[in-house]
Amino acid sequence: MRGPFLPNTDTVIESAAPGVNVEELVARVRARVSEIRDRPAGQVPLDALTLRSSVFIDSLEGHTNIADQKLQIRMQWPSHIGSGFPFGFQRVRALCLAALAFLFKDQRHVNAALVAAFREQISFNRQLIEQMHALRDEIDALRGAIES
Repeated sequence: MRGPFLPNTDTVIESAAPGVNVEELVARVRARVSEIRDRPAGQVPLDALTLRSSVFIDSLEGHTNIADQKLQIRMQWPSHIGSGFPFGFQRVRALCLAALAFLFKDQRHVNAALVAAFREQISFNRQLIEQMHALRDEIDALRGAIES
């Protein structure tokens, strides 16, 4: 059902491109879609896989670097907390920072271990990607030898 402001699309297509056969275009599009659907799900191209893996690992490495920065003991009073009455004194600030460092010492050690393990996992993933690349090259060489 068309509203009063919607144009008749058949006439718009014909008037915009008078030499185009719409039915032929629709048939070509449907044929192309069926080709894509019927194509067997083969291997992902190596370049796409390597790029995707590299981008993913680089983003993980960036998050790990941020976690590593936040892991450090705070030596300065955060500016967003302000310097109200009790925290206006430098001695009180230093005492609070020392207390927080002592209270969260175990948590910092756990976080440091997690960051180290995550870095090892990232390097392991890089090695696996390199091995996968080498194996894919070997497979391509064997296919070439078999076909020739």
